[in-house]
Amino acid sequence: MDKSLDTMLAKLVEEIERIESTRNRFGSVLRELKQSIDLSKFPAITASIAEPEFSKTIAPVDLSGLRIAGIDGGLVRKRFRSMDLVLTRGIAVIFHFGPKEGLHVDFFPKAFPEPNITPVMLTLPGPELDQLASLERMAAELRITIAVLDKFETDLILVDGSLFYHPRDRPQTGSIVYAKFQEVAALYKQLYSKAMKKNTILVGIIKDSRSTRIVSLLGDLLPHLLRNPTTFEKMQGVDYRWLLRISRDCDLLDAFLDTGERTFAFKYSTELDQNSKTLSNDLSEWASSIWITYLRTAADDLPLRIEVLAGSNDPIGRIDKALSAIFPLSWQHLEYGIPTPILEADARAKISMNEAQLIIDRLMALSGLTYTTLEKRRSRNPFGGA
Repeated sequence: MDKSLDTMLAKLVEEIERIESTRNRFGSVLRELKQSIDLSKFPAITASIAEPEFSKTIAPVDLSGLRIAGIDGGLVRKRFRSMDLVLTRGIAVIFHFGPKEGLHVDFFPKAFPEPNITPVMLTLPGPELDQLASLERMAAELRITIAVLDKFETDLILVDGSLFYHPRDRPQTGSIVYAKFQEVAALYKQLYSKAMKKNTILVGIIKDSRSTRIVSLLGDLLPHLLRNPTTFEKMQGVDYRWLLRISRDCDLLDAFLDTGERTFAFKYSTELDQNSKTLSNDLSEWASSIWITYLRTAADDLPLRIEVLAGSNDPIGRIDKALSAIFPLSWQHLEYGIPTPILEADARAKISMNEAQLIIDRLMALSGLTYTTLEKRRSRNPFGGA
């Protein structure tokens, strides 16, 4: 192997060891400190936080008698010479926890639904085509979630992903794709209104969050906490400013959040306020009704970012009520703390490449077209190139 590659890898190993060492030392200090942090003493920093505790332990609830739905969507996009095909699928898995008869599971619309096929004949730039595909999947998931609210009496609905669209999925107002975004925004508003009216707690489960909201808050909070001589002495030699610059919330919380423990909750709108371009007039009134916290559900897995549509009437109570059910749904594996309804929905929502190819083969059989007619040249390179 080339020595220059070994040199680069050795430097990378050193950097990884530095990160892990600093994170472990930082986590050791925060593990001692977290229970004594009173957020109410720092109103300028914690204005959007409705509780004084930095973290708190969640007590698991008995699931007997509860109905909990898990919802996920799948997406595959196939590119051809004259069109694109967007394949989407949304599915809900509803768990009924009976007090005596045990677990009963329903599926909506059915256990293995066929994908929806959307042809895209428009000539769109790559980024707008990506937005359209993502919006199609969101629409499929939202319609399934609304249908579950209409057809099933559920206590808790767990959605795989955020309860709010990502800023990159919002096209420019003049884009052809903007009409699809407006459709999705209307579905979001319909979902929020219906969930609040039916008193069903709507929760978004984000597995791999890249958010830095808590990292940012700690950056503002720590200089004040370190005025305490004892705390300052404990943090001696820990380059916490450097660590905060390179860390995301989940990575940092992994160092000091215990299993069954959650962080303080904050409003989704505070994340949008960090970048005014992401604040949408369409849904801005709902952004302050969605609350965010992080919960560690498994000892050897990263904490989950959890979004709860909690409203303004006792939001902390609704958050803790939801988490007390999510926690026992997620502790089956030490290394993978995802709620079981989400795992089941995810497995059924995925559209495999084999399944997508069967659909394409069927299209060709019905249309009489061939791969040479449909596929781009690079997709049919007989020499194995991409």
